[in-house]
Amino acid sequence: MVESKIVEFKREYLDDIKYTVIAFANTEGGKLYIGVNDDGSVCGVQNVDDTLLRLTNMIRDVVRPDVTMFTDCSTEEIEGKTVVVLTVQRGTARPYYLHAKGVRPEGVYVRQGASSVPASETAILNMIK
Repeated sequence: MVESKIVEFKREYLDDIKYTVIAFANTEGGKLYIGVNDDGSVCGVQNVDDTLLRLTNMIRDVVRPDVTMFTDCSTEEIEGKTVVVLTVQRGTARPYYLHAKGVRPEGVYVRQGASSVPASETAILNMIK
């Protein structure tokens, strides 16, 4: 496995996962694997229940408009280790944004290659149309 426009790896749950969730919902969707290093090697998740709870709470609390109906959290066994997999579909109420930042370039993210980056004002306007 390698990171791409629709695949992202995180070694552990971090607050910056919110940018990836928003970028996937605003672009083509994608899968986020927690418990996988950037190089694709599997390290697994220690506390699966805590990670799932933090992930679902963050999506509900931080992303606007509500994107929960376009997300699915699950676990997979990869190389004998448990990995949390978040699947995000492209949303229908784009643009999705950080509740605290609003519909501005610093609050709206899109995928460019294997990165989640702030959307340009033009890209935001195109999503609104």
